[in-house]
Amino acid sequence: MIKNSLALGAFLLLSFVSLAQYQFARQNELYNLPWVGAAYFTGLDAHTQIRPLNTWRLDSAGVARKQVAPDFAYRKWFWRKLFNEHLVSLEKPDFSLYFDPIVNFQGGFERGTSGSPYWVNTRGFNIEGRIGTRFTFKTFYLENQARFPTYITDFVEYRRVVPGQGFARPFGEGGFDYGVPGGEIAYTPNKFFNFTLGQGSNFFGEGHRSMLLSDAAFTYPFFRISTKFWRIEYVNLWAQLYDVRPSASVEQGVYAKKFLSSHLLSINISSRFNISFFEAIVIGDTLQQRGLDASFLNPVIFYRPVEFAVGSSQGNALLGAMASYKILNGLQAYGQFVLDEFSIEALRASEGSWVNKFGWQLGAKHYGAFGIPELFARLEWNAARPYTYSHRVPLTNYAHYGQPLAHPWGANFSEVLLQAVYQPGRWEFDAQLTYGTIGLDSNGANWGADVYLSYNSREQDLGNEIGQGVKANLLYAKARVAYLVNPASGLKLEAGIHHREARTNEAATRPFSSGRNTWFFIGLRTEFLNRYYDF
Repeated sequence: MIKNSLALGAFLLLSFVSLAQYQFARQNELYNLPWVGAAYFTGLDAHTQIRPLNTWRLDSAGVARKQVAPDFAYRKWFWRKLFNEHLVSLEKPDFSLYFDPIVNFQGGFERGTSGSPYWVNTRGFNIEGRIGTRFTFKTFYLENQARFPTYITDFVEYRRVVPGQGFARPFGEGGFDYGVPGGEIAYTPNKFFNFTLGQGSNFFGEGHRSMLLSDAAFTYPFFRISTKFWRIEYVNLWAQLYDVRPSASVEQGVYAKKFLSSHLLSINISSRFNISFFEAIVIGDTLQQRGLDASFLNPVIFYRPVEFAVGSSQGNALLGAMASYKILNGLQAYGQFVLDEFSIEALRASEGSWVNKFGWQLGAKHYGAFGIPELFARLEWNAARPYTYSHRVPLTNYAHYGQPLAHPWGANFSEVLLQAVYQPGRWEFDAQLTYGTIGLDSNGANWGADVYLSYNSREQDLGNEIGQGVKANLLYAKARVAYLVNPASGLKLEAGIHHREARTNEAATRPFSSGRNTWFFIGLRTEFLNRYYDF
């Protein structure tokens, strides 16, 4: 009787925790680290490669959200709100609402430059809530002004977008003004289905990168259906994407549209071993005069790859697969493979045919590395052959808002990265080292790195290999220390240093500029969305 009562009490407590929190975790690696590591215990059955993480499903799988204990028992409202709680927090059995300001006030300087200092000024808000036991909502907006280090400024001026953060307008001397909107509504009618409609980003994979779908690009309108039963989770994702290149627009100020349909089938063979299958189709029309093909809305996986048999003129099709294995509690090996296009005959010939467009990922990550519970470590290798993700018509490439939808380097690269994060209490120490080779374009040449160039403009049919063209060796290193001011909102005081080197023997065209950049920064920032400046 006592055991039954305790079990019932534990279930009710878990149910309350699940309902009190917003359904989906933030798309931020560092913010989620303190608690998500528990999902990688060998006995837990969770689909952790589908992100944003569904916290309700993680709770039902036995993943308890780890809380950061307060340093002091603050009693006054001001100190509680500053150091421990959401600014506005309403929790009722049938309703909950949270409101937090979002800020990013950073300042610093780039070594060897004589211009104005590097700075970021972000103000915004985040609202999350729940109505009843089935409906949740979220909305946020970030208003930004910034002056970036040289290589990021070069990228912004070339693509007209801030990496992952929208269209850039000139601001002051060498600065930019840009906004980041987002929001979603989610409906969970039962334990099997979830329907989410919003403007945001999605991520498929276990890595720091994803070769299938990442959150490196700007937010986009999407509709997602997640179906979970037994050891299977199946995701349908439809999205409307934009091409902001002036050459793709038929009217000034109106961006060309394209559409993405993707499916992910995730199967937990056991609580340790997962395999997943991925498919994506991108369609668009340069003149925006054709309607949307109804078959594009097909929710069944492996139907649309018929494009490979009939030709790719009507759309750009990609296939992918990934697998992961929990070696020990907290230690996972993972990998991905993406196939854009291939020819069996060309593979057998081993002549470096341009048609063989594919990429891969191999990695391992450890929560509680070396027996230290607060330490996270990762080793990862990513690579993509030339012309992967590109298409005959650039509008239907696998990209959105000036950036690839997968790896931010595009294609024609190989990259190895090391990452370590140590989070004792409210302190955070973050380090990353990335080294890779990328083949950039010389003036007027297309060697396969820029996904916004038509593969019909390729330099050669045979002899294609990773790093061809203007070979650049790219090194990126980061060291950062932060103090978590408020665990509820993610507000942190931080300081650190970034270093980037891109070495080439000859001139190359952008988006990636060559040279050496070192900059120091200090700031007050809310850990909210991932930002990928490691390119």
